[in-house]
Amino acid sequence: MTKAGHSALMTVVIVVSAVAAVAVGGPTAAALNADTAAPYPHSPGTNVQEFPVSVVTQQSDAVVQNGMGSMTLDFGADNSFDGSVSNVSTDDVGVTIVGSDNQRTIGAFEVAESANGAIALNFTQRVPVGAGDRILVEVANMSTPTSDGDYSVGVSTTTPDGTTDGPVSVGYRVESASLSFPNQSASQFNDTQSISLSGVVPNAGYIGVFTVAENGSRGQLVGNTEPIIAQYTPRNYTVALNGNVNESQRLEAVVFYETTGGTQDERLNGSLDPAEDAVVTNNGVPANATGYVTTIDADGRVGAGSEYGQGARLYFDQGEASTGYQVQAVENGSLGDVVTQFETAANGSSVIATTGFAEGQYAITRLDDGSVVSLDNDSTTGAQDDSFFVTGTGGAATTTENGSAEANATTANGTSEATAETDAADGTEDGATEDADEATTAAGEDGDNGSAGNATGNESGDGGSGAFGPGFGPVVAVIALLAAALVAARRKR
Repeated sequence: MTKAGHSALMTVVIVVSAVAAVAVGGPTAAALNADTAAPYPHSPGTNVQEFPVSVVTQQSDAVVQNGMGSMTLDFGADNSFDGSVSNVSTDDVGVTIVGSDNQRTIGAFEVAESANGAIALNFTQRVPVGAGDRILVEVANMSTPTSDGDYSVGVSTTTPDGTTDGPVSVGYRVESASLSFPNQSASQFNDTQSISLSGVVPNAGYIGVFTVAENGSRGQLVGNTEPIIAQYTPRNYTVALNGNVNESQRLEAVVFYETTGGTQDERLNGSLDPAEDAVVTNNGVPANATGYVTTIDADGRVGAGSEYGQGARLYFDQGEASTGYQVQAVENGSLGDVVTQFETAANGSSVIATTGFAEGQYAITRLDDGSVVSLDNDSTTGAQDDSFFVTGTGGAATTTENGSAEANATTANGTSEATAETDAADGTEDGATEDADEATTAAGEDGDNGSAGNATGNESGDGGSGAFGPGFGPVVAVIALLAAALVAARRKR
């Protein structure tokens, strides 16, 4: 099967639901056993890639005794069905007889549309069917009902001499795809950089996360999930960004379904290709959501032996929670003057601004006991071994060492868990304010997150409050300003 065209019809069916055999008109004791049905994708008002429907024969069925001459799939037997089968042709249907030890594809038949959502398959020659065989019909190019819910299709078989088995009712589910994308942080200095989403994703589908272009269109793919099998209640999903997001920005999450593969196994071994896989839609509306992702405002992660230009902002995540530290000059291998002090956030991280640092060598020590902090996590800790260098080059670090320790919240010198995303609650375009002077912070994953969710999967809600917690408010902005004043007061001492 090619992605560009109609997919090859699969011969293995996902067991989504099976409704016990009941009569839908016709005889009081229905023949045939209902088996399975599952549109792909299963979202409402969607032109399906395929829709397998199957029944299992019984020993007493007329078609077991005399063979099958025709078969009817009546989607309109469910009065709430408002989809369409009007575009279904012979090219859109496949029939397979699956026995206990073999399977046969039946290729010689014609498709005729009956009234009210039914299609009839008229075989050009008698089709032998054994007891216990599964008769699998796969239909493409039909549209699903426009509302979420449980539906059924009436299936009947008829012998060449006109004796009919059934109809029986085979159930299936239609469910909207949806996503919720809360505003959150994702440290670019974390080897496992990721974001969290929630929602309902269709069978053999993906969530892809993209940048957003200046004109609002979908930009570059920065991460995606592995293939997901359908469930009809919301679940949480983690999308690895793999360091692809290195600055704070709005991102868009989009639900896709795999268009390559004729079986579930093939689809679940596939990979997302946005250029060829299809976006899931609910009645024509793409299932997507946007959220603002805040990275850490720093030029590099402070590491032993690394060099940074004057004015570089250094991310420190080797500390303990809410603990005071200081930066001291190192002269001839010994600790010298204190150049600045700071306090870590609840996750043990902070940002150190090197503005005003003289060229030279520096170490980080604890305020309480003056002990040196290990910056390389080896067995030797000391001023010489665990120091870094500030050079005369202004701006970003000339050499950085990115660590893998997780840290998703930062505080600037002398602050305690202030946040740079103070305007997220207002849903502003930028999503995060510039920090006052050196009091720069990034929202932590263990702190309050603004919510940019949309339960229907087609709205953008950057910075609003919702299922993932309250938005950021004016109080946090005041904290950031107080932090800046504290930095200035400490330096004047």
